[in-house]
Amino acid sequence: MFKKFFLYLTSISLALLLCFYGAFKVSYKSLSKSHDNTTSNNEEILLVSPTPDKNNKFDSTKKENINNEEKKEAEISKDKKEAPISEKPDYKYEDFFKKLKELGFYKVEFKDENINFRNAVLRFQSSQNIIVDGIIGPETTNLLMKEKKKAIDVLPKNFANGYCIIINKDTRILTVYYDKNIYKKYPIAAGSNPSFTPEGKFSIATKIVNPAWYNSKAGKTVPGGIAENPLGKRWLGLSIKGGSIYGIHGNNNPWSIGTNASLGCIRMINTDVEELYDYIPINSPVWIGTTKDLNSWGVTQK
Repeated sequence: MFKKFFLYLTSISLALLLCFYGAFKVSYKSLSKSHDNTTSNNEEILLVSPTPDKNNKFDSTKKENINNEEKKEAEISKDKKEAPISEKPDYKYEDFFKKLKELGFYKVEFKDENINFRNAVLRFQSSQNIIVDGIIGPETTNLLMKEKKKAIDVLPKNFANGYCIIINKDTRILTVYYDKNIYKKYPIAAGSNPSFTPEGKFSIATKIVNPAWYNSKAGKTVPGGIAENPLGKRWLGLSIKGGSIYGIHGNNNPWSIGTNASLGCIRMINTDVEELYDYIPINSPVWIGTTKDLNSWGVTQK
């Protein structure tokens, strides 16, 4: 009897235990599912409206991105604002050619257009009292295209009237004055070594058409008036040893004008020296020196 009662009590206990376990399992699953749904919903909401902590993080990131964009835009704006605006037009060869022709510096003297153009540049530079080199640099461009400057020369009070010549070895410019006024300016070539060209106050001693030239190295004389003669077609001898050693003359190398190239004489463009020869009389004063020398003699060329 007791044994049956024990079995019955055990059966009831197991039944209650199973029931309790089942209820607990179902409740746990529901609770877990509910928790998972809540987490999922919260995560979905975070994409739309973050919680305070994440909201701050989101705003910070967004602010950083905005700042970066604003910085980029500011840099672009700054670049646009500070980008150098070139006030110097992009001039071309045709622009310079047209201007030189308008001003009367361009002449058709050679078949080689490059020489004609360079000679025009040389003549313009000499008219402006700037260094004669045939190169269209910033200064030459500015003066040529804007026409802002006119040569201003100052002479000493005791300077002679009539025709006078002053040669500046530094700028390579020969200036002719008439009655103390600028008459004409020409580009030249001086000694390849500055010391080769004499400095001082001289005069025109001789004038020769188609001068012959003695080639000391070859030991022969080159006739005047031919292309091989480096003196060109005109010679104006300086009052040094009778006027046969140093002089103002033409050339057989047009590219040498605007450089230091001679053995001491003053070279000129052939048509220029022919022009000079026609109006400069014998005994006309000729002063030759550097800018410093000329200044010490009371001559200023600007």
